[in-house]
Amino acid sequence: MQELSREKEELLARITKIVEHLMQKDSSYQYYLDKNKAIQMIFKYYSEKVSMEELKAMSDFRLTGFVEGDMMTLLLIEGEDDIDLKAIPYG
Repeated sequence: MQELSREKEELLARITKIVEHLMQKDSSYQYYLDKNKAIQMIFKYYSEKVSMEELKAMSDFRLTGFVEGDMMTLLLIEGEDDIDLKAIPYG
């Protein structure tokens, strides 16, 4: 059990580092997303749905790509309330 918690701590550290890097890179993330909430949601998903062996074998570059996709999804979800499709003329 101790080994599992250490692996989860390492995963949390990796995800935190990636999220912080992406938030510095793109101001949209800074404006619309709460960093801690994003880290928590992304960590929860990966720690529950992806095997630790697969995550350990995954390069930081590849994991960053997945995390960036997750952050874009969160950005769309958070921004949904700010978009009023009825106010946009279609014709």
